[in-house]
Amino acid sequence: MKILRQLIFTFVAIAGLTLAVSAQKNSNQQKPPKEKPPVINPGDKKPKPPKEDKPKKPGMSYFVTGKKIVHDMV
Repeated sequence: MKILRQLIFTFVAIAGLTLAVSAQKNSNQQKPPKEKPPVINPGDKKPKPPKEDKPKKPGMSYFVTGKKIVHDMV
C-alpha cells in the first residue's frame, strides 16, 4: 500500500511539473523595446480646476487710532 501511494504521488508530481513547464514555454510575447521613451501628449488631459481650500487674504487692511484731546477752559 505504501509503494502504491508513493507511485501515485510520483506520477502526479511529474504530470504537474510537465504542465508547468509547457505553460511557460509558449510565452513568446512581443514586448516593447526599452530604449524608446513613452510618448506623452500634453493636450490629452483636461486641466484641473484650482483648489480653493485656503481662505482668501484681504487685499488691504488698515487700523486707525486716535487720541482724544480735552481743552480746559479757564
